[in-house]
Amino acid sequence: MSTSGTAPAPVQQHTLGTHIFIEALGSFFIVFVGLATALFSASTSAVAFGYGLAMVAALISFGNVSNGYFNPAFSLAMAVAGRIKWLSMVLYVVAQTIGAVLAAGVIYGLVTVIPASGGISKVFGTLASGFDTHSPLKVPMVGVMIVEIVAAAVLVAVVLGATHARNATTFAPFGIGLALAVSITIALPVGNSSLNPAASTAVVFFTDSWAAGQLWLFWLAPLFGAALAAAIFRSFVPPAALDTDDGADAPAADVAPSPAETLAADALDTLPKPVSAADASAGSNPAKAPAPAAAAPGRSDAQDFFDAAGK
Repeated sequence: MSTSGTAPAPVQQHTLGTHIFIEALGSFFIVFVGLATALFSASTSAVAFGYGLAMVAALISFGNVSNGYFNPAFSLAMAVAGRIKWLSMVLYVVAQTIGAVLAAGVIYGLVTVIPASGGISKVFGTLASGFDTHSPLKVPMVGVMIVEIVAAAVLVAVVLGATHARNATTFAPFGIGLALAVSITIALPVGNSSLNPAASTAVVFFTDSWAAGQLWLFWLAPLFGAALAAAIFRSFVPPAALDTDDGADAPAADVAPSPAETLAADALDTLPKPVSAADASAGSNPAKAPAPAAAAPGRSDAQDFFDAAGK
């Protein structure tokens, strides 16, 4: 907020600690909604759109604070594309995984009080990602890996395009959420996967050991697909044009002037310059007009105007 004649107040940057907390909170919300929907609904479409709508809500609510986007695959893609720093990416992934595990813990508590649930291990076995005999369609490992890589790559391409600085749309959260829902609709029957390594990790703590043994695929494949899509994206977008936003540790030199600041500078250039007594005397006698002085290096017309006005 600014008053007449004053410059706009600088935007308060969020600290890295705030970013980490928001990533954990968003991950908790998305994973809780997805697992709870899967627990109470047998419809693949319902589960997929539960994840998608939860992503829309999280992006609208928290996307302006942190751009890790609550999924380790998205965070890795942002780091490869140059949007966030690598250290922040690692911290985001840890926070997202903790948030997902906490969400699974809430689901665990819910399952213990539901009558005729069939047992905790059995319930979480239906929520865990797997291949071969543990795939809903009995898809072998290679088939699940291909689907995970391709789906993650396409999804990350949508995320990077929708959130690019030159994309002025206000519907990015809806586009990302819809893309996530469609991608999960494909991935669920194949590997019972949400394309979220943190969500896949959260479930293995509450089911049989086979889920932990197959977890590596649901980290490796989505992360590889995400990194591949981000690397291709960066090859088309020069690094200098990337929208780097890493909160409090973003360098001030990378911040471009806002349109309001540009208009203010142009307005100052059009104002009449004060005329000194020497200039007035020289104007009446052109022969006495002094030679124009060279402009001081590093000074602008706006600085000259304010310095002259103060004399």
